[in-house]
Amino acid sequence: MKKNNIPLNYRERSNSRISFICSIAVLLILFLIFYQLDNILIRRPAQEAERIAQQEEQDAQAAAETPQVSTASIVAVGDNYYQDQLLQSGQSESGTWNYDSVYTHVQSQIQAADLAMVSQDSVFTSSHDSVSTYPFAVPTEIGDALVNAGFDVVASASDTINDFGSEMIDQTLNYWSSSHPDISLLGIHGSQEDADTVKVVEVNGIRIALLNYTFGLDTALESGQEYRVDVFDRDKISAAIQNAQEESDCIIFFAHWGDENETTPSEYQNQWAAFLMQQGVDVVIGSHPHVLQPYGRMSDEQGNEMVIFYSLGNFVTGQETFDTLLEGMAQFTIQKTVQNGETSIEILSPSITPLVMHYSYDSGEYGPYLLSEYNDEIGAYHSGRSSFPEIFSVENLQTRFDEIMSANVTPSTGTNLLSAVYDTQGNMLSSDSEAAEEDTSSDTGEAASSEDGSSEE
Repeated sequence: MKKNNIPLNYRERSNSRISFICSIAVLLILFLIFYQLDNILIRRPAQEAERIAQQEEQDAQAAAETPQVSTASIVAVGDNYYQDQLLQSGQSESGTWNYDSVYTHVQSQIQAADLAMVSQDSVFTSSHDSVSTYPFAVPTEIGDALVNAGFDVVASASDTINDFGSEMIDQTLNYWSSSHPDISLLGIHGSQEDADTVKVVEVNGIRIALLNYTFGLDTALESGQEYRVDVFDRDKISAAIQNAQEESDCIIFFAHWGDENETTPSEYQNQWAAFLMQQGVDVVIGSHPHVLQPYGRMSDEQGNEMVIFYSLGNFVTGQETFDTLLEGMAQFTIQKTVQNGETSIEILSPSITPLVMHYSYDSGEYGPYLLSEYNDEIGAYHSGRSSFPEIFSVENLQTRFDEIMSANVTPSTGTNLLSAVYDTQGNMLSSDSEAAEEDTSSDTGEAASSEDGSSEE
């Protein structure tokens, strides 16, 4: 039988072989092309994305484990307290009033701080005819000078702030809101809503809550307008501190308190200081005595800690006693540390730099100096020196400063004065004596240690 399969000749076998090889080659080329496309479009981006994700995870872990530290430098001074001669020093025959020169010698320290604060315990008036030294109402040009000097915060709750009634408080509020809206004004309010709102400023990423209260008022507020001035009240302050803790990293409390011309804190101050520390306040800055009082750190067995400046004395004044002209500038640093999602706050290097208020009726110079930059040659022209039983010298001023700062402060063991009620003259009418009996056995705090090495015990 004859076979149908005809053998391929050489050319046909060669062409078939070449076609097969070409097909294999095309398949290889296509494979390589698709392989490269897959590598470029899919595998390599996936690998890169995985690498980036791993790197980001490592970076996030490293960032969480590495402390993120930010700081804010703070400066605070005492009462901006103008009397007749001081008021006259800024007036000119042309009718223009200006007080910038009063702050010349301390302006560089004020402006160098991240946040600068001052106590202003009298109202402002836009009418020069309404200016008064008792009761106290000062011209708005003094506020302008404070801003020009570099202050950012003005604490206004004081015993005299309502001496002219709500109308002058409104003038003060309107002045600050219209002329200097960036200034943080504390302690006085135009509405209940504002009184219920915690003032918080952010400095270098640190949120600082600012509270300001006075022990009482010389002139009572009208019924229904209690919101206008922040007056010491245990429940209100406790609630305000709680709100402040929710909205901020740390709390600075301005306390208008204490006995005038006393360089030792009163029991009222001691009890409130212990209470404020226990509530969570980080720093207390005191005013009203018009003289310096010690400063230091307070702590208790529960782990609470607070820096306290009991009184910075005056800042600008025309008073005529040795102690009222010796003043202080508080300085400290707030350090915020964020690590592993946790935030901690430290108050670093608290100190008081001594100042002296200089005024010369003959030369027309008025203003505070750093005591380190003051000298006896300038002091020889001080118009108040005839009133001093002490020799008015830099050496004696420094000695008196050291003496006040080294005084021991006894921690309070009671709470009866937290509910103290004062009359319009600043005299205590009553206190919670039952609370005192209940708390006399409890220790509110350990001795506060002063930064100069002395202890408050």
